[in-house]
Amino acid sequence: MRSVVSRLARLEREVRTSGRRRITVQYGYLKTLPEEYTGPRYVATVRQLPPGPGGEDWFDWEERPGPESASNATGPDDGLVRV
Repeated sequence: MRSVVSRLARLEREVRTSGRRRITVQYGYLKTLPEEYTGPRYVATVRQLPPGPGGEDWFDWEERPGPESASNATGPDDGLVRV
């Protein structure tokens, strides 16, 4: 957990010094594919959970096999960090 906190702190410092857009942090639970699966995969949001005690957004995510469909692809989002 300490490494996650230090990484987030480093990202926040970089944003302040580089003048880039704001970082959005989403917290949640990730259901992963089996370790045996070796093909392409993507992460899909299954549902949004009630906010945490600090008011932060919580989600349920799920890894899915195959490439993400073009209609669902959001493109690179440098301002989004999923924890």
